[in-house]
Amino acid sequence: MKRLVVLATVLLATGCGVRPSAVILGGPAPTAAAMISVYFVSDGRVTPVPRPDSASGLAQLAVGPTTGEREQGYTTEVPAGAVLDAAGSTVTVSVDVTSLSTNAATQIACTTAAGPVTLVGGGQRRGPLTCPVG
Repeated sequence: MKRLVVLATVLLATGCGVRPSAVILGGPAPTAAAMISVYFVSDGRVTPVPRPDSASGLAQLAVGPTTGEREQGYTTEVPAGAVLDAAGSTVTVSVDVTSLSTNAATQIACTTAAGPVTLVGGGQRRGPLTCPVG
């Protein structure tokens, strides 16, 4: 009788195993979109706004806040139509940099995120500037 119980137990145990199968591929792990900070003005203060890293931060800053960001109260003090171009720690601005408000200069310095930057434009230099935000 003991042999039958042992035999039945062995047969039941072998039926509970995982059957061999081919390798099941899960595909690549999902990745989060890379984000950058573009700095806009909210309640009079320069504030970082996360944006997808689809274009340079300065290019996104020059375009200004999106409709959704404007609805949330974000504005910009960077003059409309200003062209911003970074080369190392120098940002060339298509307007006289001495005419930029403190917030506009801070927006550019913070969005550049390259440490101290010097703004050049209209035959003038401003800086080096660092980002005082965050």
